[in-house]
Amino acid sequence: MPPTPTSPPPAVAAPNAGPTESVVLPRLIARAAAIGDTGTRSMLRAAGLPPEVLEGPPTARVPSMRLYGLWTEVIGRTGRQDAGLLTAADYRHGQLDLFDYLFSTAPTLGEGLAVSGAHLHLLSDGSELATEESDEEVTISYGALLPDSELRGLVAEFVMGTFTQVIRHSTGGAVAPARVSFTHRAPRRTAGHTELFGDGSIDFDAGTDSITLTRRALDTPLPGADPALAAIIRRTAAAVPPPRPTGPLPDLRRAILTQFADGRPSLAAAARQLAVSPRTLQRRLAESDTTWRAELDAVRQEFSLGLRRTGSWSAQQTAARLGYAEARSLRRARSRWDAREERPAADGDGAARTAEATAEEGTRG
Repeated sequence: MPPTPTSPPPAVAAPNAGPTESVVLPRLIARAAAIGDTGTRSMLRAAGLPPEVLEGPPTARVPSMRLYGLWTEVIGRTGRQDAGLLTAADYRHGQLDLFDYLFSTAPTLGEGLAVSGAHLHLLSDGSELATEESDEEVTISYGALLPDSELRGLVAEFVMGTFTQVIRHSTGGAVAPARVSFTHRAPRRTAGHTELFGDGSIDFDAGTDSITLTRRALDTPLPGADPALAAIIRRTAAAVPPPRPTGPLPDLRRAILTQFADGRPSLAAAARQLAVSPRTLQRRLAESDTTWRAELDAVRQEFSLGLRRTGSWSAQQTAARLGYAEARSLRRARSRWDAREERPAADGDGAARTAEATAEEGTRG
């Protein structure tokens, strides 16, 4: 049965938590990996995820970093490095809630891809799907705002595998990828990949994580096409806009996050991403009673907490990921973050000054 329209509830994710995911994703992952309800709850709890993941509405959100923590927990408990592939194979239509029905009620595969791609935020606002077309093919590539180098292959296999399953269900099994590409190295065994993705070519060490379809496949009619139901589903989806981070300059924190993958974040680079001059960005920060260093420090604190919960990052790796030159700069920052958490709310001005000093140390380090 398609989901019934509901009002968007308060999010599980905390304000300023960065990119978020719908609870349907950790719900799918945990249920596929664990045995029974008790095992599922135990796995979620160990990954720092709340009960709302199983009990809350699908419009509730969790921080994207918690999903990496869940994958780490899955690997630790199952010993399976192909857990992403196995989870995708366990997918059943409807588990992705509105996203599934947006796709399956469209008239053709091409329109299903278009409408679901426009509503990817229903599942994740920390991911993106990019489409590249040629005369004969259409390639859909996956990217993450907060990629994890150690889990990237596993996550890509889960995303591409699940997307293939959605296509397979929606077309009644009539369409499979002509080619699947992954950026990670080939595992020792690929029989599971062939079973899930079909007879098309499967490439590793590729430039993108992607699936490729023939252009003629886009005209494939979908058996579940239902114009009346599709209109209802789209209206329901329209009532769930993309989550927006809060704060004085919400887009700035996202800009900072994207810089972590390339090295040390800078005000100049952030200004370019926001299409303003550095001077304008500094003025807007001052108008919001904050500074570049205070905002950078706040994002580092949140991101650091997420990395610690995944349990797969050393102090040196975490320091580099957060743009620090050495681990001791991170240790100093953590000490100050911990001290800030213990201060009463009335000491906010002092905390802001500490944040600025911490970021200054990280820049020097």
